[in-house]
Amino acid sequence: MATPTLTNPALTAAVCSLEHQAWAALCSPGANLLSLLSNNPVMIFPGDLILTSVSSPTVHEMLQGSDFIPWSSYKLSHDEVVKLGKDSALIYYRVEATRAGETFRAICSSTWVLEDHTDSATGGWRMASHQQTLI
Repeated sequence: MATPTLTNPALTAAVCSLEHQAWAALCSPGANLLSLLSNNPVMIFPGDLILTSVSSPTVHEMLQGSDFIPWSSYKLSHDEVVKLGKDSALIYYRVEATRAGETFRAICSSTWVLEDHTDSATGGWRMASHQQTLI
C-alpha cells in the first residue's frame, strides 16, 4: 500500500480501506485489530462502554479476552472521510453487522492518525478513536 498523505486524492480510499480492515479484523479474533490501533486508542460503544489503554478493562484486554465475540459479517455504507489535519482524518458511516444471529445497526466514526511511517501494511495509519451510536 502506498503511503497516502492528506493532500493525496487517495485519502478517502485509503481510510475507507483501513476501516474495512478494522471490521474484517473484528470478524476474527479481536486481537487481530490490535495492529491497527494507535498507542492510546479510545473506543466508545453503546451500553456505557468506554475502552482506552488505561480503562478497566483496557481495550487490549477486551479484544483479547474470552468475552470477545467476533462479528459474522458486516456492511458499511454512506461512508465519508474528512481531513482533520496534516496527519489525521475522520471517517463516518453506517454499519449493519451480525453475530450470534443478531443484527446490529449503528452510525459510527473513527479517527485515523499517521503514526508509524515504517509500517508498509497500513501506510503508518492507526485508529485513534472509534465511536458507535445505535440506530
